[in-house]
Amino acid sequence: MNIFKNLVMAGAVVLLATGPAYPQNKDILRLNADVLQLQNQVKQLQLSMDEKTAALTRLVEKMADQVNGIESSVTKLSDGIASVKSSNDKTAGELSTLVNNLGMNVDQVNEGLTSIRTQISSVSQQLAAQASSEPLAKPEDLIRGATVDKLSGNYDLAIEGFKEFLTKYPNDPKAAQAQYEVADAYYNQKKFDQAVIEYDLFLQKYPNDDRTRSALYKKGLAHVELNQNPLALAAFNRVVKDFPNTTEAANANSKIKELNTPRRAR
Repeated sequence: MNIFKNLVMAGAVVLLATGPAYPQNKDILRLNADVLQLQNQVKQLQLSMDEKTAALTRLVEKMADQVNGIESSVTKLSDGIASVKSSNDKTAGELSTLVNNLGMNVDQVNEGLTSIRTQISSVSQQLAAQASSEPLAKPEDLIRGATVDKLSGNYDLAIEGFKEFLTKYPNDPKAAQAQYEVADAYYNQKKFDQAVIEYDLFLQKYPNDDRTRSALYKKGLAHVELNQNPLALAAFNRVVKDFPNTTEAANANSKIKELNTPRRAR
């Protein structure tokens, strides 16, 4: 499974990054333990799915055998009809016997179709029960998995994970983090148009979050990459005004000076 490979790669990255177990590495060690736990969960889920798939496969094979039996009955029915058409010179008694046989074949076809309908309904119920019995991913599991994907450079999977979190848990305390990470993942992919949209969503929904100044500054950087200098200057000026004496404000000031300095013709 792709997700299993991704988790293994993420685990390797974390192991290489940990080094000695000093206090400052507690978060990294905890993330490593979480990755190993996710790997075990993926293995258990795969085993459960394999068992359920095998059971459904056996049921489908049984249904296929019954369909073959119905096909044989239909063939007999067709042969019987053809026989009736060519038997005008037979006695009334023979025709009566033939009609009775045809009636039996029709009954067999109807019984087979009823059985198949019943089994199809059973399969549908099993699939519905399987879907409802699968435990929903917890908020912390979605955030953790998406974060691992982002740290591993699997930005598409990270974006998918964070957006799933926002869809299922829009009012969770970590929703602001998820929205910011979506924008950041697009920025890291150099998809600056989409990054600007997602940073704007973050700024609209979570204006008082601690990441606001960072989101505003990175939005300005994305505008620079898109050659939208007036929009970039507006973002940088807002950072300087709203968040003075911060690292982002100092960086924004440098960008303002850079954008306002006329370029010399070569």
